[in-house]
Amino acid sequence: MASSLAGSSRGLAAVRQGPRNTPGRFRQAPLARDRVRAAAAVAEDISQDTYCCLGMAHCFKKNENGKLEDVFVIEPLSASSLECMATGARTSFRVASGIRFADALSRDRARLPEGFEEGRWCDNYEYRLVAAARTWLRPHAQDNLMDIVPLGKARSNFNFCLDDRRVLNLDNVVTDDDNIKQDISIDVYGRTDKVEEEKARAAAAAAAAAAVPSMGAAAAEEEEEEEEDALDALLAG
Repeated sequence: MASSLAGSSRGLAAVRQGPRNTPGRFRQAPLARDRVRAAAAVAEDISQDTYCCLGMAHCFKKNENGKLEDVFVIEPLSASSLECMATGARTSFRVASGIRFADALSRDRARLPEGFEEGRWCDNYEYRLVAAARTWLRPHAQDNLMDIVPLGKARSNFNFCLDDRRVLNLDNVVTDDDNIKQDISIDVYGRTDKVEEEKARAAAAAAAAAAVPSMGAAAAEEEEEEEEDALDALLAG
C-alpha cells in the first residue's frame, strides 16, 4: 500500500512538473505524450470509459497596457462543481460537455462539440482531469449527476455571468486595510463589544467632567447665601 501511494505521488509530480532534463540543460515544457503517459500511470484505477465533464470558461488576461483581454479556457469540471452550476449558481463557464476520460486525456478536440475550438487547455490539465474524474466515480455522482450533461452532449443554459471576472494573471496584493475590514465584518474576537465599552466609558468620563463645574458653582452660591444670612443676623442684633 505504501509503495503504491509513493508511486502515485511520484506520478502526480510528473504530471505537474513534467520530465526533467539532463544536467546542464534548461528544463523544457513536457511533451504532450509524456504528460498523457504520466497521467495514465497515476489514474490506473480510472477506466478509459469513465464519465468526465469539460467546461469552457470565459476568463480574462491583463495585457502589457493593463487592459483586459478575453481568454477562453477548457477546464475539467468536478461533480460538485457541475451540480452547483445546475442549481443556478453564477458561473464563468459558457458551455459544458460530457466526455470519456480517455478522450479528454488525449485532448482530442474532435470529440468536443462546437464552441470549444477557440478554447485553450488550462494549466496542469492532466493533473486536474484525474482529480475531477475521481469525483465522478462516487455513488452520488453516478446516481444523480451524470444526466446534467449526458455523455457526448453539451449544455450551455447555465447562469453565465461576468460580474466577477476571472483574471488569470492578476496579482492579489493583501494590505492592512483588507485585514481591518475583515476584522470588523467577521469580529471573531468580540472586538466590536470592546469598542462599544470604551465608547461608553469615554462618555461617562465626559459627563462626570462636565458635572464638576456645575457642582462647584452650586457650592459657591450656597456659601454666598450663608454669608448674606450671617450679615443680616449681625445687623439685626
